[in-house]
Amino acid sequence: MEEEIYKKLNSIQDLKDRALLKKVLGSVFTSLQQYGEDRYNQLEHRVFNECEYCEEDYNLFCTIVNKEEIDPTDEFLYPMIQEDLRDKIYDASEIIDSIKNKEEINIFKVFLKCNYPTFRDIISQEIVFNGTIETQGRTYEGRFILRENKEYWNLVETLYKGFIDNNVPWTTINNPYISKMADVVLVSCEEAIEKEKTITKISVDFGEYAKFINYNMVPLWNVRALRLKSIGFPMPCEDKINYEHTIMLKEEYKDHSYIVEYKNYNIDNIIRRKDSLVICCPSEETQLWDVWQIRSRPKTTFEKYSEPLISNSRGTSFTHRFITKNARVIKTKGEIIRIINSFEASSIVEFQYLTLEQEKDNRTCDTYELNYFIQDEIREEEIKKHMILYFKQKDRNNYLIYDILSFLVSEIQLHYPEYKCEGRLI
Repeated sequence: MEEEIYKKLNSIQDLKDRALLKKVLGSVFTSLQQYGEDRYNQLEHRVFNECEYCEEDYNLFCTIVNKEEIDPTDEFLYPMIQEDLRDKIYDASEIIDSIKNKEEINIFKVFLKCNYPTFRDIISQEIVFNGTIETQGRTYEGRFILRENKEYWNLVETLYKGFIDNNVPWTTINNPYISKMADVVLVSCEEAIEKEKTITKISVDFGEYAKFINYNMVPLWNVRALRLKSIGFPMPCEDKINYEHTIMLKEEYKDHSYIVEYKNYNIDNIIRRKDSLVICCPSEETQLWDVWQIRSRPKTTFEKYSEPLISNSRGTSFTHRFITKNARVIKTKGEIIRIINSFEASSIVEFQYLTLEQEKDNRTCDTYELNYFIQDEIREEEIKKHMILYFKQKDRNNYLIYDILSFLVSEIQLHYPEYKCEGRLI
């Protein structure tokens, strides 16, 4: 373009006209060129300033500890449900009304330290246990059962929706502890408790299962719920519909990852930067945003946990990074082995072989689905073949073996939705 203009200018015979036109075009094109370069640099800066998705930044770590052992200075793991930290106070009026109306009521939660088949059998049988309800001056006989607790998995489902809304790929969460949490449910009481009485203690005799029962256990994970406020005035977007709300991250917040909850907000897009989050939505007013902070594992830590720290993290592998970045879907047995072995959790099992079956046999399943909340709206369950994955157990004393196996099989299920996947130990 500049050469064409230069040729045209040199073809003008009148030197005064040529000089004048040079000055005019020079001032106009210089400003126009500078404007174009500035806009391009702004766009380049905006694109390269966005954080590239890194799978390791969203790894989820989990464990479980007794309430008395929780360190309030721990900056890595937090209680999944804050109410677990509070001392149990029985609502006498609520319990009395439930007994009067012959309704069941959850009393407290327990953790069953046993393998999955044992937990499944205890829950499915709905065994009635004897117990006592102590008040000021009197003791009442009660009947109790154990029922699977779903509070924690409901929280995982909420987090999954946040991942999808934020366009962050979901990896199955490996949290075997919340699959062994149970509610102690009061189903009946032999006598009606007097209305004015205050309940001081509730005890349950679990008989032969007492060895599995652990009280006051709190599941922990590296996810922290925050409310962050955007700064300044929202800036209008070029679409003239949305506004950019900027959340500046404190220095101690910069090394972690974030998921913005979409509830109550009509969010159009989220831009993740090293020192800020930019949220695009139609709101013209400064907002308080509900955010999940996923804490990065510190390189050095003094924290010790009574139960193993378990995660869904993978080992570093060029093959996995390449396939993830290029979204390759490979339908081979070798790819299934690669997916399984990519997880650190696979160290306690060894994949042996797989079979495809038209119909499932009558054998009780050794695994359970961790991503049960993900619905396949395209394929019908009835027409799917069953993919049975067989594993050899390396550590026979690990009571979490079936749960780890369920995690690995659930991740295979995400990659192969056309099958109904199931894991078995041999």
